Formats: sequence, C-alpha cells, structure tokens
Amino acid sequence: MEKGAYNMKTERIKSRITETTIGGTVYIVESLVSESAKETAYTKVKRLILSNSKDLIKLSDTTQLLSEIDSTSAS
Repeated sequence: MEKGAYNMKTERIKSRITETTIGGTVYIVESLVSESAKETAYTKVKRLILSNSKDLIKLSDTTQLLSEIDSTSAS
C-alpha cells in the first residue's frame, strides 16, 4: 500500500505529510481534508487565537496584580 490515509474501504484519501525538525526533534504531521468540515483550518485557528487572546489579557492583568502585591509585601 502507498503512504497516506485510507478509509475503511481502503480507498486512497488525499492527505499532505509535512516533516519539520525543531531542536533535534522531527515532527511529522499528516493533514487530511474533511468533507464534512464546517470551517477551514485558517478560520478555525483564527477563531481560536482571537477567543484565547481575551483570556491572555485577563491573565496578564492578574499576573500584573500579583506582582504588585508581591512587591509591596516584600518591604
């Protein structure tokens, strides 16, 4: 059989295999196109970044507050 993904009927499914080395570790990612997907990978990643960026702002404010408390209690 060829490399790549197959469904239960062993029909070839279009896939892309990407190999990247970061810091001596080789990462191999196989991506597949879903026929039932409701959004593209681009829109999904964008949505996740935007929704989580609001949490990071909250975390940043909390971290700043904690560092102010620590600096005043050390006196």
